[in-house]
Amino acid sequence: MSSVESISMRSEEFRLGKPPRPSHPGGLPVLLSMELRKLKGSSFWWMALGMIALVSSWSGLAFMKRAESSNPTTRTVALAQGEIFQTVGLLAPILAALLTSRLAVMESSERMDLKWLSLGQSPIGMFLAKLVVAGCALTLCFVIPLTWIPLTASAQGFHLEGSLAEYILLPALIACFSSMAVTAIQLALSLTIERQAIGLGLGVIAGLIGTGLGPMSMPGLGWFFPAGISSATSPFLFSASSDGFARMTLAANPWPKVLTSLLACIIWSGISAFIVKVKESDR
Repeated sequence: MSSVESISMRSEEFRLGKPPRPSHPGGLPVLLSMELRKLKGSSFWWMALGMIALVSSWSGLAFMKRAESSNPTTRTVALAQGEIFQTVGLLAPILAALLTSRLAVMESSERMDLKWLSLGQSPIGMFLAKLVVAGCALTLCFVIPLTWIPLTASAQGFHLEGSLAEYILLPALIACFSSMAVTAIQLALSLTIERQAIGLGLGVIAGLIGTGLGPMSMPGLGWFFPAGISSATSPFLFSASSDGFARMTLAANPWPKVLTSLLACIIWSGISAFIVKVKESDR
């Protein structure tokens, strides 16, 4: 039997409501490989590269302004790193909405979802494959500047309290888990709601709320939605110095915050996968 006939038979089985037979063993790695092949040469990657360039450029301009200051209180690695970390709560939901919306549009316009289901792939596996691709792309937007900013600041003589490795690793890990959680819920919205503008609008609102929790001294509210995870688990402590300038320091024991951000990422990813599963079962 040829591959064309096999696909045709399984598509017919899916149309008649028969349970599809698995034809591509391997689970998530196979689905991930399929997802990457499908996106080969698509505008998704150009969109992701544009987002990485945008966040890195903004981070570079903010750091250049910080480096021009002659006040030693403001020339600290923690303050330079903390400014970039605050952009996670604002930009992650918006950028995630754009990326996941693109994935959903490609999936529905080319009817790829029906094809993979007819080949015996589960909706949860398809969701996880998309989550890995979009989540990694979004994570790079923040991990890249969160990595080079402390290195550059340290090289230019910015004041450093503690280990440089912690300044790089801790914010990057929390940004990664927060980005994955935000991507999961935005992906669920994009796959279950036909109007993609709704997901984008919710992403903008979530970003505005998420970035405002810290200044409003209510970071604990961030546990109630993915965009607020970075505020709730921020490893930086904010205060004002005697001369009125802002001051940031790394928390004494920030590793519990890293673990709780990982737990929150797992919980929100599970909730998102459940939403997608319920939606697919109602079809």
